[in-house]
Amino acid sequence: MGKDNFFRVIDTGPLTAAQNMAMDQTILESCDSNIGPDTIRFLSFEPHCALVGRFQSIEKEIRTDYCRGKGIDTNRRITGGGALYWDTKDIGWEIFSRFDGFFGKKNIESFYGIFCSAVASGINGFGISSRFRRRNDIEVNGKKISGSGGTSLQNAFMFQGTLLVDIDIEIMLRALRIPVEKLKYKEVNSLKERITWLSRELGYCPEREDIIEKIISGLTKSLGIKVYRDKLLPREKEIYEEKLEYFQSREYIYGDSKSGNTFYITSFTKSRKKVIKCSASIDIKRNVLRNVIFRGDFFIYPQRAVNDIESFLKNLPADIGKIRPLLQSFYRNYPGAISGISCDDITDALGICIDKIALKKYKIPFKYFNDIYLINSRFSNNNKIEVFLLPYCAKLPDCRFRKKQGCTLCGKCSISDAEKIIKDYGIRSITILSFEHLRKTLLRLKEEGIKYFGGSCCESFFLKHKEDFERIGLPGILLNIENTTCYDLGRETDAYSGNYEGFTDIKIELLKKILDILS
Repeated sequence: MGKDNFFRVIDTGPLTAAQNMAMDQTILESCDSNIGPDTIRFLSFEPHCALVGRFQSIEKEIRTDYCRGKGIDTNRRITGGGALYWDTKDIGWEIFSRFDGFFGKKNIESFYGIFCSAVASGINGFGISSRFRRRNDIEVNGKKISGSGGTSLQNAFMFQGTLLVDIDIEIMLRALRIPVEKLKYKEVNSLKERITWLSRELGYCPEREDIIEKIISGLTKSLGIKVYRDKLLPREKEIYEEKLEYFQSREYIYGDSKSGNTFYITSFTKSRKKVIKCSASIDIKRNVLRNVIFRGDFFIYPQRAVNDIESFLKNLPADIGKIRPLLQSFYRNYPGAISGISCDDITDALGICIDKIALKKYKIPFKYFNDIYLINSRFSNNNKIEVFLLPYCAKLPDCRFRKKQGCTLCGKCSISDAEKIIKDYGIRSITILSFEHLRKTLLRLKEEGIKYFGGSCCESFFLKHKEDFERIGLPGILLNIENTTCYDLGRETDAYSGNYEGFTDIKIELLKKILDILS
């Protein structure tokens, strides 16, 4: 194909997820083998879909039951990166070229700034102000409107991006297992301050062809290329038909594709003025941060700084000792002072996430990593649980022991199973009847000389009372519980006083695993 600056433009229109993935692979292989020319492709999805990155797990990144119920297609990209939700109006842009062609660069990373800046200049034709943000985003006033990534074969590369045009945030949150554990209004609203979409910025949804023409204009003017509209070659159509069945197969979508090493791990830090929830996607095998998100009840100035911090942390080593000086340098060199969240706030929250990697060596299943909350301690088998605190709300509402100590071990609720297990390990159990009872119990245990306690509570209770636990100063471990909690139902005031009538369950498998290690 030489080093000329002519690029074929193809708009493949709305396709299913499998069809789009097969098309990506087809054009990349065609370019790699010198069958087809350098190409710019535009794409959309019908139906809407959720896609994981090449090395991710569908089950870990997507709520498959929800997607099936809503008719949301699921599949796997041929590129890496995180899970994405595509609405039917969103538009993908892709560039395929040979390494001996017009751009002549071997490193995909070097294309982020080049291509994203070119696309940004194109969509600015709508009268908005977008620009490239390191490492791989296009932003509008600090909000992400397009992400990007790429892959390559021996002789050619594909670089792609997603332009958000008109998206439903709540559907996206429910379709993806992004680190938003509870879909509260304030968290949905917070996410709207992190990302944006074209129709939101413009006040109307532009026509597809208008969007494509503006992106083409940005690419041609910024990159110095010429384009012509065309379609797939006959041989490319044959390759596409040959590949489609594979990209529709369960083997490809759900198969083992080096997806077992990257996990979302969450942490919480809290002070009187702010709550920071940190969720880090960590490639445990390579010890690398893939993605980090901070959210919670806090203020930060300038507002866009948190987005820039998240982008800065991508692909850094999952080692807080190495991250701390890099973040300190980031804060020092940031254009304008960052206030509201300090460098220490960020490192503390992220450090708790990274510390959870230690759970792996104890063979604790990953599904429980985010169900373990540590109080004034780090996880170690040197800690031994001497007393275990059980919540009264896990006893049946009509149980005569619901609001007092004791259990008949009738087997009708998870407290019965928990009591048996705790007794087998020779550990004392106490039913906690209210928050005040909890506070007095912890103080008494501390006076008795108890060194380490265990207990079960919901995430919301832990977050609300984290400072209270820490202030009392007794080291311990808390395990999350199952089912809808008083906080989900807005009944936390009843629970505080011991009058909540709902019903929860102890995570028995997790309890037994922890007691195996810490008793």
